[in-house]
Amino acid sequence: LQTRLDLGDAQLRKLVMTRPQLLGLSIEDNLAPTLEWLQTRLDLDESGLRKMVLAVPSLLGYSVEDNMALKLEWLRRRLDLDDAGLRKVVLGRPQLLGLSVEDNVAPKLDWLQTRFDLDDVQLRKMVLTRPQLLGLSIEDNLAPTLEWLQTRLDLDESGLRKMVLAVPSLLGYSVEDNM
Repeated sequence: LQTRLDLGDAQLRKLVMTRPQLLGLSIEDNLAPTLEWLQTRLDLDESGLRKMVLAVPSLLGYSVEDNMALKLEWLRRRLDLDDAGLRKVVLGRPQLLGLSVEDNVAPKLDWLQTRFDLDDVQLRKMVLTRPQLLGLSIEDNLAPTLEWLQTRLDLDESGLRKMVLAVPSLLGYSVEDNM
C-alpha cells in the first residue's frame, strides 16, 4: 500500500490504525485488484486514488462486483452522469461507496428532487455542484437547515428554492457554526 499509493510513513500508520483489518487482506486477491479497478473505472490519477483511500480506507475491503460496481452504475444511471461526472461525485464524497443505495442515497435524491421540485437535470446539477449533500442526513442536517433559512430569512418556497439552487452548499452549513 505504501508504495502503490505513495504514502508517507505517517499516512500509512494512520491508515492501518484506522483500519487494522486491511492487514488481513490479500494483496493479490483484494488490494491490488480493488485499487486497479477504482483507478480504471473512475479514471483516477495517483493523487485521486490516494485521496479516496485515505478518506475511506474501508473501501479497500468492499467487493467490487457486489458493492462498488453496482453502486456506481446505479448512481450513473439515476443521475445520468457521464464518466467525468461520476468521478466528480465520487471524489467529492467517496463515502458514497459505503452507503446503502436503498436506505440512504436513493431516498436522499428523491427527497431533494421532491422538496425542491427539481427535474432530473436540476438534480444532477445540484449533486455535481455539491456531492457532499449525499452524505448529509435529511433529519439532522438538510431539513433543519432549510427550516432555519426559510424562517430566518422570511422566504417563501419559491425564494428558498431559488436560493438553494443558486448556492447548494448552503444545505451543508451548520446553523450553529456558520449562520
